[in-house]
Amino acid sequence: MGLLMPSKKKSKTQKTTKNEIKSLIDQESLESIYPFVFELNREYIASSGNYIKPYVILTYPSEPTGNWLSPLKKLKGNITISQFLEPANGEVLNSYYNETIKNKEAELLRTVDYQMQQKINREIKTAKQQLEQSLDEKSAYVYLYTYILLQGTSEAELKALEENLNRILLKLHVKAITPYRRIDEAFWSTLPIQQNSLKEYTYYMTNSMSASSFFPYDDNEICDITSTSTLEGINKETDSWISIDYKNKRKTLNRGKVVIGTSGVGKTTYMWSILLKKLALGEDQIYIIDPENEYSEKVRKYGGTVIDLSSVSSTIINPYQIFSSVLDDEENNHSIHEDLSEVEVENLIKQRIQRLKGFHKVLKPDMNQEEISIISSESKKLYDTFRSVKNLNVMENTDWPILEDLYNRLSEMKSHDPSKFKRVESYYYILEDFVHGSSTLFNGHTNIELNTKVVSFNLKPLQTEKDVQSAAYLNTFSYLWEIITADKTQSCELFCDEFHFLLLNEESADFFFQAYKRFRKYNAGATVTTQQIEDVLNAPKNTGAAIIGNSFTKIFFGLEGREVDVLKEKLKLPFSEKEIGFLKRQTQGEALISYGSQRAFLKVVLTEEEKRILNPEEYERTTGKDARIQPDWSSKVFLTQNEIFEIEDLIDKEVRLKR
Repeated sequence: MGLLMPSKKKSKTQKTTKNEIKSLIDQESLESIYPFVFELNREYIASSGNYIKPYVILTYPSEPTGNWLSPLKKLKGNITISQFLEPANGEVLNSYYNETIKNKEAELLRTVDYQMQQKINREIKTAKQQLEQSLDEKSAYVYLYTYILLQGTSEAELKALEENLNRILLKLHVKAITPYRRIDEAFWSTLPIQQNSLKEYTYYMTNSMSASSFFPYDDNEICDITSTSTLEGINKETDSWISIDYKNKRKTLNRGKVVIGTSGVGKTTYMWSILLKKLALGEDQIYIIDPENEYSEKVRKYGGTVIDLSSVSSTIINPYQIFSSVLDDEENNHSIHEDLSEVEVENLIKQRIQRLKGFHKVLKPDMNQEEISIISSESKKLYDTFRSVKNLNVMENTDWPILEDLYNRLSEMKSHDPSKFKRVESYYYILEDFVHGSSTLFNGHTNIELNTKVVSFNLKPLQTEKDVQSAAYLNTFSYLWEIITADKTQSCELFCDEFHFLLLNEESADFFFQAYKRFRKYNAGATVTTQQIEDVLNAPKNTGAAIIGNSFTKIFFGLEGREVDVLKEKLKLPFSEKEIGFLKRQTQGEALISYGSQRAFLKVVLTEEEKRILNPEEYERTTGKDARIQPDWSSKVFLTQNEIFEIEDLIDKEVRLKR
């Protein structure tokens, strides 16, 4: 794409210099690129085996946003986009807008037609915005002209490229034509020779702020600022914000996000920055699975609930309890307030038994198929109360079977079916420790309540008991999955730190992967983090790689060289040499962010309030203020006239929607 400015009159010295180097130019190569002998046809220009067609842009979108022209610039094929900018007389245009505002306001007073009133209000708003920006010296006025040149080696190739172009233009709300009567002048205007011959076709007056959205360096921008967007940080290369609207399903295919990086590169600070923004908005129900106890202190400080899980904890999440009537293979499910049929009850029991297979295998990793079949069969017999009641809302926590009930059934088997008991004897003695021994975390009825906006599950007390920690992780995730899927109306966010614990065996890995893929259907998002990239990629049935691949947003903090190579090899990620060098430098607080097909270098930047909360020492050093005292931030908020207009417009839209 070329951005061409009008030429100025050359001095004699300049002409002499040009003539001196003329003999050095390869004329044949130049003519092969820009041939000067061509045949004009009704639909195209034919030249040296090429079929050429120029377009001129007539109209643009009323409100172009950053990176809006990217689909056109990324159109495959031989396409050239040329633009001219010329300065406009600012004083004349300011006077024009001033008169326009006065005339339109007078016209509005005389208009009774509602549709016309809305049209005039929009025109007044636009004129005020242009005038406000100019008076604030935030922008200048320019004339913009845009040409597009298509080239193909055959008529069919040119026609296919033309169809793709028109499809993109329609999507962008851009109108373009081929000026057939002046097709030769349009052709010359697309070449980088500073010849703008069709100003009357392509003339468009705008200000420099709007014109900046056309510039080609916005390809690596990830900036979508809406009322539901999340500010991720700063783009290191352009110093603009990286902002993503995760709730826009048209742009964000799923709210799955994976954060990968070695220890000490800033993952936790980044995660807390995102969490604080979500807490401030107050729209999402937030759940955290925290194996390292990195969230507890601040969660409590800001009114959240921390659930401490340990081997001797009095807090219980009963792995046998069913919390939701949602079946994984059904789109439409009953509300938990409705009575269920016998078939539905049995299906829910089967689903719970299937999920418990992973739980049992975490407690005994070498459990064979015969053992798991016997355990599953005996577990299924424990749900007589639920079969009788048939309503989850009526069932009390104490109505559900517990791990001790399974242990008791196996004890009975020991006496009345010793040969069968022999096959599960080793697991029986493992259960004995979890029922009557030192690890009673999983035995008992659920006794927790999730009644705050943010709930964190602290698993650090189990850090030295890896098998127990993994089982607790899986049990907690299974519980939260059912809580989240029970109510689609509530937007939820789940943060799973060190998620490789969920990938330790085939059943739990497959359950987590299937659930992770389905969060989007239940108005929920999941963010998973890890520094054990090889553990993730070595998960059973390649589920770890599948989870990373299924995440629409991927954030890579600094990594060891070997880890970068593993990612490239196993995930087939096409890292450039620049990106590889960036990751290997392991700069704290910097990451490579991949959002769909877009990538950018991210720098995590904390606001003053985030810095006061997350890094009080740095806050006091840079501001000279006491971090224990929260400033009155509302007194520091200043809105420009444009921002006031935008807020008023949003309020008007919400009022109309409620009507």
